Amino acid sequence: MLRTFLHRYVRGFERRYRYDGTYMHELADISIAAFNRFAIMQSAGNWRGNAPRDAWNAAGVAGALVEDCGPCVQIASDMAMATGTPGAVISALLCGSPTNGDAQLGFDYGRALLLGSDNLAALRDTIENKWGKAALVALSLRAMTARNFPVIKRALGHAKTCQRVRIGNTDVVVDQTLKAA
Repeated sequence: MLRTFLHRYVRGFERRYRYDGTYMHELADISIAAFNRFAIMQSAGNWRGNAPRDAWNAAGVAGALVEDCGPCVQIASDMAMATGTPGAVISALLCGSPTNGDAQLGFDYGRALLLGSDNLAALRDTIENKWGKAALVALSLRAMTARNFPVIKRALGHAKTCQRVRIGNTDVVVDQTLKAA
């Protein structure tokens, strides 16, 4: 019965975001306990604390971008836009173009955190001074959990396709140098 509920939940998620959740169905079939642990782990990234919306969403997009070449970046972008971050901001981040300061800071921090970049300490200090330690934790959790979807997809053999990211009615060519350290 619980497995049926999980599959129904995943199908709703797939419909809402036009996303292939085959790997989530497989995870539910393998182990309800594993699916639940994954879901609990992912819920940590939903805490926004006092982080600005655009910074928080951008950290999630950065987390997906570090690990993925399309589908997870697409869903992170769709989720960001669903919570109010303008598509133009997401497009600019993915293309490597300048955008609003909050989003850029969240995006740069998410990438630096996950890639272990040299500028991590400076970005961490900037965020803490600007928004406080709670915002720093929220951005960190968002970036960390956003990378988990592509990682579990790779683990289960479902990360074989690349795609362009669509923001609104426009295909965005992601600047591939943003994925590199």
